[in-house]
Amino acid sequence: MQPRETMRGLPRAVQPFLTWVTGVPLAGSRPRVLWRPVLALIAGITQTAVGVAIGAAGLQQHWYFAVPLVLLAWPVTAGGMRRLDVVVVHQTLHQMYTRATAGNRVVSEIVTTLLWRPPYDENRKEHLVHHAHPCSLRDGDTLYLQSTGARPGMTRREFRSYMWRALLSPKHHWGFFSSRVRGNFFSRPPAYRLAMSLTWLAVTIVFLAATGWWLEWVLLWFVPATFFFQNHTLLYTLSEHRWWLFDNAERLTKAQRDQLTFGRFCGTPAPDNRHSGLLRSGLAWAGWWARMVLLYTPYRMCILVGDTVQHDLHHVRPKCDWANSSWIRNDDLGTDQAGRYFEVWGGLLSHVYVGNSVADFTTAEPSQPLLSAQVERAAA
Repeated sequence: MQPRETMRGLPRAVQPFLTWVTGVPLAGSRPRVLWRPVLALIAGITQTAVGVAIGAAGLQQHWYFAVPLVLLAWPVTAGGMRRLDVVVVHQTLHQMYTRATAGNRVVSEIVTTLLWRPPYDENRKEHLVHHAHPCSLRDGDTLYLQSTGARPGMTRREFRSYMWRALLSPKHHWGFFSSRVRGNFFSRPPAYRLAMSLTWLAVTIVFLAATGWWLEWVLLWFVPATFFFQNHTLLYTLSEHRWWLFDNAERLTKAQRDQLTFGRFCGTPAPDNRHSGLLRSGLAWAGWWARMVLLYTPYRMCILVGDTVQHDLHHVRPKCDWANSSWIRNDDLGTDQAGRYFEVWGGLLSHVYVGNSVADFTTAEPSQPLLSAQVERAAA
């Protein structure tokens, strides 16, 4: 049985949360509210603002309150920024955020200027190459991962060592940040976009000079927009595809291309307490809920944001109703498209292990999730 279906017997009130955190609705259910693209933009802005507000509130407190609040604010703020980038901007690159071509460009240029991300034309060109030649050496994302030291054939211990080095690497962060600066100021962006970048820089400097909030800006904006944003991007990208599955070949069959991408679903089957005592059952449920709330929820809030959980659907049907992608994918599983979908259940480690073909880890199967026992053993 699919892990999500084991949660069917839980109260109706918690089902929307479980659909969001896992990324999978119950079979046969329908959405209570249809999402619209503008809601994805609002969600990203709101999360970013909430993160900044948490940090600002923390800075008004004694250090023993300030430190945990600022530490909480950083990933929340970066998650909101990532939601704006990898959900909203991503869909503008496919001209799927608004119906008007000009509207997609306007939304993208505003968001990417504020976040110091590449201008629309450069960004779109690179992303379309990614779709045309995924996981090949023409794919900018493949080259990015290689630049951090990622390679096929690592054991779990080697991969974890690599991941920690990359997350803390000054070379990784400087390379990432300097590419953002070049894209906005030095890589011959369109004149209007250069004017936008210079205006945003000037407004920031004038505002900070007038208020004296230099430290607050560094702590509440610059740190999450650089160190955390870039690390969230790395962790997300590591799990986005099975990067080394076909040795970075450019020419692949449709079936091979489908195998490069998988649904990254969060969670494990709900406890089966039919043959357990009261104490054992209670502990099993407490542990299961703790993982859902304390492990998978932050992952979905900060790294695996929005519709990115169903990234295989995006590559199979990039022109679908992406704002309601969990329902679209579920419907597809009952059609002849079902064999094109792969999925992995678990959390961040499960997803990055599969994405990087880490030795001794069970890989995704078509239309068949990993069993929770396999996920937990491999992630241990």
